[in-house]
Amino acid sequence: MSAPGEMPPPHPTASAEALAAMYAHARRDYPNECCGIVFGPQGAPAADRAVACVNTQNDLHAQDPATYVRDARTAYNLGAGDLFKLGKSLRGDTPAKIIYHSHVDVGAYFSDTDQAAAVMDGEPSYPVEYVVIDVRKDSVGGAAQFAWDPQQHRYVEVGRYPAG
Repeated sequence: MSAPGEMPPPHPTASAEALAAMYAHARRDYPNECCGIVFGPQGAPAADRAVACVNTQNDLHAQDPATYVRDARTAYNLGAGDLFKLGKSLRGDTPAKIIYHSHVDVGAYFSDTDQAAAVMDGEPSYPVEYVVIDVRKDSVGGAAQFAWDPQQHRYVEVGRYPAG
């Protein structure tokens, strides 16, 4: 395993600045899950620009609680505008490399719900990795990064970021 905060190649690595922005976002949105995208230069492992997105889960839950059973405390959903920006970035010089979200008071792991939301027809929906942040009332306990494993047909942990 690599040093804390460094993902082994070829995985994108969130810069210290991007990680600080992600952690600040998770603390701001607590007790709800936050979500966002980290962008970086094409062809390099750096993921250096974290952009906070709006978690639309509460709106979806309010509009259709039968379909969207969970609220933003236990789920996240990127809005259409953020998904458009993500898709558009993939054709540019600074593509999306990481989608991040927080887990509130339960630790940094890629849940079955996270797995299901990240794939379509058994394949990754986007060519990105995922970072899950462990956020608590008074702290951030670190984060874990997950990448698609084609042999297992699922996302697996590839590294950890330190608490912040």
